[in-house]
Amino acid sequence: MKRNTAAILSMLGITAIVVAIIIGMFAVLQTRPNFETLQRDSSWIVAVLVHVPQFLIPFALIWWLSKGRLGAYGFNLKQKPPTFTHVRMLGLGVIFGLIMSLKYISPILQGAPLDIPQPVTTANVLGNLAFQWIVVGLSEETMFRGLIQTHLMNNLEGSVRLLGHDLHVGTVIGAIVWGAFHFINALVMPMGSVVFYVVLTTFAGLLMGYAYQETGSLLTTIIVHNTMFGVPLTLGYLLHGLLYAA
Repeated sequence: MKRNTAAILSMLGITAIVVAIIIGMFAVLQTRPNFETLQRDSSWIVAVLVHVPQFLIPFALIWWLSKGRLGAYGFNLKQKPPTFTHVRMLGLGVIFGLIMSLKYISPILQGAPLDIPQPVTTANVLGNLAFQWIVVGLSEETMFRGLIQTHLMNNLEGSVRLLGHDLHVGTVIGAIVWGAFHFINALVMPMGSVVFYVVLTTFAGLLMGYAYQETGSLLTTIIVHNTMFGVPLTLGYLLHGLLYAA
């Protein structure tokens, strides 16, 4: 394995900067008199705001590092048949999403409210769906696969054998960083849920990171990312409409 401590530290530094900006934004938002109402009734607005730096900062760095050749950092439509195609990635995202949707079984059986953003209004439904189906994947994949993983793969050598596949060390480190990044959810979630998301995203990061490693296309991982979180939210709203709406 070729070690390049500077490459690793630079990506950790960028991650720390983005985390600090998000925490700062959240702190400023908390000073607003209507913050609690906004967070309770329209949480997607806050979610979109804090994801803006997750896209803009990495995208600016990608532009600078690539000298405008964005395709070298994943902004392309590449596939690698037969395994890593857009259709297969969509199917993988649906499988993950359905697994996450199992959380609805218990409240349905108990006649309890579903774990979906409340209140269920037209604006909130559209806002939350847009966030999960568009914003979250585009922003986080640009940062963690597009910038961090690509930079680490370009500057490190070596691989880790996992389940018969050779994962570049940059892929593995990128997945760990992405998973750990989700500790930031402690701002809005109980720690039990935070740990669940950290473990889930680390595991998913290895799978999506390997897909990106093989294709060099962010579209591959954006499809999985958005579908993985978009499917359970969409099913939650549909179930709410069928079972609980007056």
